[in-house]
Amino acid sequence: MYWNIQLGQTAPAWTALVAVFAGLALGSFAGMLVYRLPRGLALDKPGSFCPGCRIPIGWRSNIPLAGFLLQRGRCANCGKRIHWRYPLGELLCALLALAAWYAFGASPEAIAALVFCAALVALALIDFEHGLLPDRLTLGLLWVGLAYSLAPKSGGGAAPALLPFPGPGQAIAGAIAGYAFLWLFNRAWRILRKRDGLGLGDCKLLAAMGAWLGFNGLPLVMAPAAVAGAFCGLLLIALGRASLSQPIPFGPFLAAGGVFALFLGPNVALLPGWTGP
Repeated sequence: MYWNIQLGQTAPAWTALVAVFAGLALGSFAGMLVYRLPRGLALDKPGSFCPGCRIPIGWRSNIPLAGFLLQRGRCANCGKRIHWRYPLGELLCALLALAAWYAFGASPEAIAALVFCAALVALALIDFEHGLLPDRLTLGLLWVGLAYSLAPKSGGGAAPALLPFPGPGQAIAGAIAGYAFLWLFNRAWRILRKRDGLGLGDCKLLAAMGAWLGFNGLPLVMAPAAVAGAFCGLLLIALGRASLSQPIPFGPFLAAGGVFALFLGPNVALLPGWTGP
């Protein structure tokens, strides 16, 4: 990765451990968002509690990933199995934090990458479990991405095709084009099939990714998302687990495409002949 030469190799090794701890903490927060946002619960109160017995969780049991392992995946009070979303979200965010550290080193870009990835993890899990993408997350991610496009970047103008974390022009164009592309696709699908093919949450999520990754980053999000989504859909149909008329959440595939574009997009931009869309 081109940015690893500039930043990642100069970062002290101990900062990788800090990145992992930060990822675990954000993963724990993401798990809370996945549970509370679809249910309309407040984010600040009450404190962490077991959904089974409603008893508050002690700080030892609330340690990301370690608490789950020490309790063998069950609540210490009622013995109910802890939902898979919590350890999975924490583990994914820890791994993505390590990837951000490797790619960007100990830098503001690494923090931005981790925030971006943690939001994608939360959105993917919410959409997978509940079939929705809350505006509080998609629109929040959009506005933060647009605001971050105004900040100076350590990589500067060395980034080919302005990937990732573009300037405001690319960010605004990416946000508009991301929303418009999926909106037009859904409109065409409705005309042809007499029903929606996507939800507006997907449009807002791609708009947010356009704000973070720029107009040139959108094909690098959509290509793997569309391929993976089509493959999984056909596989589920072949296995009898879904039908052509049954909607399949597209948010997780968009989120995976966003991670691909963030970490591998600049490498694609270095390929001969790549000029963006």
